[in-house]
Amino acid sequence: MMKMFNAQRPTPNVQLPRKLATDIPLERWALGVGRWALRVFFCASLLVVLSACTQQKPLPKLFEVPRFTLTERSGQPFDSASLRGKVWVADFFFTSCPGTCLMLSKRMKEIHDATVKGGDVRFVSISTDAETDTPAVMTKYAASLGADSRWSFLTGARDTVFELSIKGFKLALADAEGVDVKEKFIHSTKLVLVDRHGWIRGYYDGVSPASAEMDRLLADIKRLNHEP
Repeated sequence: MMKMFNAQRPTPNVQLPRKLATDIPLERWALGVGRWALRVFFCASLLVVLSACTQQKPLPKLFEVPRFTLTERSGQPFDSASLRGKVWVADFFFTSCPGTCLMLSKRMKEIHDATVKGGDVRFVSISTDAETDTPAVMTKYAASLGADSRWSFLTGARDTVFELSIKGFKLALADAEGVDVKEKFIHSTKLVLVDRHGWIRGYYDGVSPASAEMDRLLADIKRLNHEP
């Protein structure tokens, strides 16, 4: 006769849903996580929108500078085609100018020195006084400024320079004869920023003592250096 055993099956180790350690019901915890995820998504989307809105618009293309050929301080012809592919800054001056030209040249010098390591930026100073500003005179003037090979000092026939200033760069230029001023010429005191393709992209006050214009020009040079 076989013995009957009253065997008991082991009770499975099943735990019913309990409150979290923080005593927050599971449903409330899940809802909180959902709200947190929604906030993160909203903040991330807002950052993307703000980033797109704060991106600077490209500098406008104002005027295209016509091709020109003048004489460099070295005595050699200077063809503006050599500036293609370079960002450059231009001004009009004459070495015997007692006031504003010195201020212009000083500002050009500051930009020149500030861009030594900022890309292959070129500088072009065009004399309005071909009779006085011979290559030898301009070589001495350039040396006094500490100008390197990136900075060209140009001169040419009066009519050529006047037309280039007025029609090409859209800068005023006139003889000062009969005008009660010390300068021999009345010319613009603007610095002109030109891009790699020969387009004028900005005008800047070249004689203001404030640093705001210099900062703006340096920032715009940096922007153009990143353009194709």
